[in-house]
Amino acid sequence: MAIRKLLRENATLVVGILLPVVVVVLFLLATYIPRLLVDPPRHDLLFAQDYGYSNQQSLWRHEIDIDTQGKLRVRAFRTEPDKYAPRPRLFLYEHLGSTVREISLPLPETAADAEAGVVVEVSEFKGQVIDTRHVAPDGYELVESRRGGGNLLGLFYRGSRHGLAIGKNGAVVALPSGDNSDWNSARFLGWIVSPTNQ
Repeated sequence: MAIRKLLRENATLVVGILLPVVVVVLFLLATYIPRLLVDPPRHDLLFAQDYGYSNQQSLWRHEIDIDTQGKLRVRAFRTEPDKYAPRPRLFLYEHLGSTVREISLPLPETAADAEAGVVVEVSEFKGQVIDTRHVAPDGYELVESRRGGGNLLGLFYRGSRHGLAIGKNGAVVALPSGDNSDWNSARFLGWIVSPTNQ
């Protein structure tokens, strides 16, 4: 009886305490329920960071794209040594472990015709087909999210940090940033679809 009287007399205070808790619970449900109802991703994602910087001087820079046959094409060009020059970097999101790792870009075996660009093979992707459509065969697509520091249970973000995620029907899977502060210059390349990517 005393508790009821206390609650009646302090209704405003009770509402003020309970309302934020209810909002947080609703937000959590809206965030996680779609992930329970949607199948997880089934394809790895290939993307490039066009304005990465190296901590070492290099005589080479790379151009990264996908050819008309769905094959990864990397060309290396001879340049002046400058560790502050932007160097494109290649990344692979692996859906099975939900991890992102950088793919090392090979250098040409010979410097012949280096100024015009030398095609180099990334052996890891030999024989693999890359689908350049923005929506993967399993329905996921790359989306951008903004996130920053300072949060309550990881819910509220501030700042201008750019994140990447893949989403489908309200389910969103964030891509880890690793040693990158953000994916501000990330460029979509495609989904690994062959051999079968399960």
